[in-house]
Amino acid sequence: MSGRGGPGGNSRGRGGKFKKFTRGGGKHFSRDLRPLDADGNEISMWSKDSKKEDSDEDSSEEEDSSEEDSDDEAGPSSAAKQQRQELTREERRQAKKAQKEAAIAKKKGAVQVGDMPSDDEEDSDDSDDADDAAIANPNHTKSARNQTRIPPKSADDDDQNDGGVAKVTEGVKKLPSNMSRRERESYEAQQAKERYRKLHEAGKTDEAKADLARLKLIREKREAEAARKAAEKEEQEELQRAKRAEIETREAKKREAALGKPSKKGKK
Repeated sequence: MSGRGGPGGNSRGRGGKFKKFTRGGGKHFSRDLRPLDADGNEISMWSKDSKKEDSDEDSSEEEDSSEEDSDDEAGPSSAAKQQRQELTREERRQAKKAQKEAAIAKKKGAVQVGDMPSDDEEDSDDSDDADDAAIANPNHTKSARNQTRIPPKSADDDDQNDGGVAKVTEGVKKLPSNMSRRERESYEAQQAKERYRKLHEAGKTDEAKADLARLKLIREKREAEAARKAAEKEEQEELQRAKRAEIETREAKKREAALGKPSKKGKK
């Protein structure tokens, strides 16, 4: 019997590097929640040390209250200073308002819709609603108004334009000049779409012409197919009539042959 030693260092034993560790572990709760002194003894809430801490808190509260009282004493002086600033702001606002009114009164005779305000008017306060009403839209300039003006009507225009197209474009000629750029573009796009629809229905557009040509080809193909089918049907009927006549002729010959040869059974 051979002696066998214990498990080696590399064998799978309980210890060594093959030790199985468990996840988690015990729950470690906080300890020593009560305050301790220098010797590690618990301090009671009714002890002298705790009372000393309470007195420290009271002193801090008194210091805070004293700071608030000092702020209240300094309050009237800051309030008076703020009031003076408001007064000066009001004076500046009144001065700018008067300056603006003077500029508007100066240019009142030549003011038109879309004129830009002067530099003095641009520097005024935007919070004044009455003054904001006097500022015109910068998009409505003189050049924009000239573009929307109705051109002089000539006799050549009536001859060149179609009657239906002229009725549609009549709305564009009556386009009001106070419309914004976006509204004008939307209106013109709608009128252009309406003009294209009328021209398409009349067959004057490229798309309509292409559709008509395609429909013409389809119609011709259908007519040719119908003619071919009619010819085939007529040919089939002719063949059937010829076959039927041939059958009738053959049957008639058989009947004649049967009647022309009497039977010879009665002869001896």
